[in-house]
Amino acid sequence: MKILHTSDWHLGKRLPPFDRTDEQKEVLKEIEKIVVDNKVDVLIVAGDVFDVSIPPALAEEMFYRAALDLSRHCLVAAVAGNHDDGDRLKAPDMLAKASGILLCGGFDCFNLACDCVEAKRGGIIYRKNGERLNLALCPYLTESRKGDPPAQDFAAYVSQILNARASDVFSDDGCNILVAHLFMSGSLTGEERELGSAKMLPLSVLPKCDYTALGHIHRPMKLADNVFYSGSILNYAFDGHEKKEVILFDTVTKETKHIPLTSGKKLITAKVNGFESALDAIESAGDNFVKIVYDCAVPLSASQTVQLEKAGKLVQLEIVPQGVKREASRRAHKSAQELFEEYYRSLNGGENAPEDLVAEFLSLFEKEEV
Repeated sequence: MKILHTSDWHLGKRLPPFDRTDEQKEVLKEIEKIVVDNKVDVLIVAGDVFDVSIPPALAEEMFYRAALDLSRHCLVAAVAGNHDDGDRLKAPDMLAKASGILLCGGFDCFNLACDCVEAKRGGIIYRKNGERLNLALCPYLTESRKGDPPAQDFAAYVSQILNARASDVFSDDGCNILVAHLFMSGSLTGEERELGSAKMLPLSVLPKCDYTALGHIHRPMKLADNVFYSGSILNYAFDGHEKKEVILFDTVTKETKHIPLTSGKKLITAKVNGFESALDAIESAGDNFVKIVYDCAVPLSASQTVQLEKAGKLVQLEIVPQGVKREASRRAHKSAQELFEEYYRSLNGGENAPEDLVAEFLSLFEKEEV
């Protein structure tokens, strides 16, 4: 079988004050063409179908229409991400699965059983043309979901949940795939960090399988030989990561093919040093979205700001504080000792720092430098 890994659709997401519905419809049509051209058997949405837990009606209509169009060519399986309300996502399940659309909003997948699909608590078993696909499905996990024992750390909890779901579905017979919406560190070990309410997890929490389809990170990433983030289907942030793709996985050869997505507008960041250069940057961007970083000692007037806002698709105007910039430049030429002594005086009414304290600071500073 051929599996198409997508994630983070974020339908209904706007880039205020601009609407992005047309772009989202366009990229969903592009994904459908990829499904048809590559004879895809199963399309995966690894979480964040919608941008908010109670999406606007237009976003829901867009998803159901796209899912129905896709289901004419392949099985569609979606799990709830942190932006989705799991109960709301799976609400139309009785109608959806009749069309080959499986909506996993909760942790019990028994309700996903339908023609050619055997449902287990942890996922589904899909049979087609004598081949078996074992798909473990896991909606978004947060520490607030954590149950017994209370003292269990989050990584251990996630590992327990994922391995339980895998053992419920995986088999030596067929291809084993895990679908989950998680924040992974990309290494076997690592300290926990947080993204929103999600804690970063080591790769060791993942059960062994043929392919792991992850959602949550918007940039395409390969974490291990068979562990991937496909990334979001459109550029949703001015982060410099313009590349968008979906990933095609072959269950027989175990090979992956990265297929670029070309739909949607670019998000351009332009650093400018005056009004005229800001205006030029916006106008040259055409129909794409623009963030202007205004780094100039001459402030913009109210009328100039209005003119910039009307010139094109200006999303954000960031003014670089010139006073802070000058102070940073002034301090850049001072030694560590001078900076420490200046800082001490600022905290102690102009009193000089004791010599032994300065010596202790320099000793620690040198160790840190090493």
